[in-house]
Amino acid sequence: MRLLVDIGNSRMKSAIEDADGLRPLETFAWRESFLDDVLARVWLEALGNHFPDEIHVSNVAGDRLLPNLDAWCCRHWRMKSVAVRSEREFDGLVNGYAEPATFGVDRWAALIGARARQDGALCVVDSGTATTVDVVHADGRHLGGAILPGIYTMRRSLGKYTAALFAADGDITPFSDNTASGIAGGTGYASVGAIDRLVEEAIDAVGPVTTVVTGGESGILESMMRAPVVRDPLLVLRGVSAIAAARTADERRERSRCPED
Repeated sequence: MRLLVDIGNSRMKSAIEDADGLRPLETFAWRESFLDDVLARVWLEALGNHFPDEIHVSNVAGDRLLPNLDAWCCRHWRMKSVAVRSEREFDGLVNGYAEPATFGVDRWAALIGARARQDGALCVVDSGTATTVDVVHADGRHLGGAILPGIYTMRRSLGKYTAALFAADGDITPFSDNTASGIAGGTGYASVGAIDRLVEEAIDAVGPVTTVVTGGESGILESMMRAPVVRDPLLVLRGVSAIAAARTADERRERSRCPED
């Protein structure tokens, strides 16, 4: 049994992988949580008396969380997580970044997860705190990608730098009769409009694509985008799973050792 983890800019997702496939666990905002308490609920209670055999993590939060998470795992399970990294190539997928290691590992895992389930050229959209749009040729060559603010990030920016209200959960409609709803609609359409245009650019560049969306705002994209999409909330974790499976047992064991072992 593997525990797969996706540490984003603001939220943490995880899933148990066993013979029955992936079983998603509770997602939480890690910046607003006391780690010991939330992991006791999300992981210990969910697993009961079972320990994971391995823990694999995609982490874009730098050193702000991972050392504490590893200390927790060593304390409870006598193992730390094995971090995945962006590489030049994986199973025919070729990283399009000039410096592959600087390509966001969540984006790398999302591309791997998408290719595991979809054939042909791809446009992969991960929308949360930031939104990323990446394009892959049918032969696996990553063309590169675009980065833009997520919908709620745009709303927070307006609330911070103008006298406008912060519309956290307003309805997304094209035209509104109040400022809060106007911000909700404007930011929603700004994000979806940009992504639809980038999908068009992707088709111009590589031909017909399957557009796969994931992330906390993927439900909004699925409901509003003009381009047909496949929504997969577990996309990054699927990629983490594929990367973990490609490692040798000895490598996984060695990299999961706690410091005192």
